Amino acid sequence: MAARHRISAGALVLLAALAMTAPIPAADDDVVFTAPRHLATVIGPGAIELRINVPLDKVDRVVLTIDNKELVTLTAPPWTAVWDAGDGSRGHRLRATLHLEDGQESSALIFTSALRINQVEEVGLVSLYPVVRDRKGVYVSNLEESDFSILEDGVKQSISRFSTERKPLRIAIVLDTSLSMSKGGRLLSAQQAALNFLGILEPNDEGMLVTFNDTVQIAQELTSDRTRLAGAIQKSEAQGGTALYDAVWRAARNLRDFDGRRVLVLLSDGKDEAANGFEPGSLHTLDEALDQALRSEVMIFAIGLGRRLEQQWDFDRRVTLDQVLFKLAENTGGRTLISPRAGQLKKAFTAVADDLRHQYSLAYISKDARKDGRWRKLEVTVPGRNVEVVTRTGYFAPDSSRSPGAF
Repeated sequence: MAARHRISAGALVLLAALAMTAPIPAADDDVVFTAPRHLATVIGPGAIELRINVPLDKVDRVVLTIDNKELVTLTAPPWTAVWDAGDGSRGHRLRATLHLEDGQESSALIFTSALRINQVEEVGLVSLYPVVRDRKGVYVSNLEESDFSILEDGVKQSISRFSTERKPLRIAIVLDTSLSMSKGGRLLSAQQAALNFLGILEPNDEGMLVTFNDTVQIAQELTSDRTRLAGAIQKSEAQGGTALYDAVWRAARNLRDFDGRRVLVLLSDGKDEAANGFEPGSLHTLDEALDQALRSEVMIFAIGLGRRLEQQWDFDRRVTLDQVLFKLAENTGGRTLISPRAGQLKKAFTAVADDLRHQYSLAYISKDARKDGRWRKLEVTVPGRNVEVVTRTGYFAPDSSRSPGAF
């Protein structure tokens, strides 16, 4: 799905303030930005171009800084540089400082803007976070942009952005707290494993806790405070049935509208079923839960707890619990892990954390510019290498007929 960005009212006020206060360079300044434009929205790799309005023999150097960090020092024409503006989730401060041979200095300052998105602005940037392993299951972490191939509906795409740097995370831990989790210390083991998993979060990451039994509860809203998350995990109690599909649907919806990796870590020991055993536990179906995850561009890591999950049929006897977990994970670019015993949950959560630490970041602008809302199939490979690439299987194209926020 093309990235759909929104910006809060507060951010719009800040952006307006920048527009009023940030200087617009004059044509007769000693150094002038010709690209990007002042307050332009810039996404991904691009060029910075300068015009120097003093004789060349008087120029010592030009220092370019982005957000107060030095990017490059230029000592001769062309006065250009390449930089990566990221995904457009925030604006940047660009300064060019001209140092003359006589010791004098002159500078130009411009700002780029975050995507201005009170209304939704559709951007044809498709982001992927693949994990690559060799046939022994060992992570392959030395690949370059040129090693990857992306096909969308069979058409080769050109990669616009590539990075091995860690991208921000928004994670929902979705924890089964049905009555069956009270058996054999299952809930206690799940809580401890989830607490250990919080160690993956960095200051710019956010996490939330969703618990489900007969109903779905947002036990902790999105926060970067790990202490609050830990407290919510420890307070979880087991009771009632298993509204599994409703939990996935709601958690995925809460993760959307975030510029970064959206991850749902699901743990369940039972099929979607009401406490009485005579009706489904959820109002939503499995297909509806998966559809919401795909539209929200959420990666699902599904952990199944217990033995013989292949014998736990859903209410309509169409799919077993292990098939549910595989369907959710495989289509969204995540992973399925089965823990026969509660004591193995720590290992499962550790495997999820390892995957998240070894993801590449790829993005491309689709060659199909139609906003028809249709499903587009993706295939990401590393030609010539005997490896497995795990990422989502496709995305929904932008839909010009949908109102903002409608899924």
